[in-house]
Amino acid sequence: MPDMIEKRRNWAVWLGFLFALGAMLSNMVLFLSPPGQRAIAWLSAPLAVAALILMARGLQHAFGKPQVYRRKILSSIVSLVSLLLAGLAIFIFFHARALPPSGAAPQVGQKAPDFTLADTTGQPVSLDQLFLPATDNSQGVPPRAVLLIFYRGYW
Repeated sequence: MPDMIEKRRNWAVWLGFLFALGAMLSNMVLFLSPPGQRAIAWLSAPLAVAALILMARGLQHAFGKPQVYRRKILSSIVSLVSLLLAGLAIFIFFHARALPPSGAAPQVGQKAPDFTLADTTGQPVSLDQLFLPATDNSQGVPPRAVLLIFYRGYW
């Protein structure tokens, strides 16, 4: 009778996946503005590195000792997903710091500086002109508010 070796689960691969998922979620939590926001931003890089180490260890187990650790294909798939998540988390971690600061951007409720842009017909219109009463003979009432939408782009 051949040697009976107890098959074990490859927990390193699954822990690596959880760490990679945690690294991605720590980047997404920043949009909620929680307390301790700076610490959470720095948490994503160590989680991603730990995920890569655990993923490599899990693959080493799966392919180095196939008689002990089972499911090589599942380990490979989970490791690939972990690699993508961890790589994306590291990419976000380093490239988010390249964005310019928005310190000079108007804050909510702050009066916007006057500017002039072209309207749909190509005629220049300034922000101050939008608050003036209508120039024709009608009893036009100037608007009380103007909605401005700022797209903070980096391209």
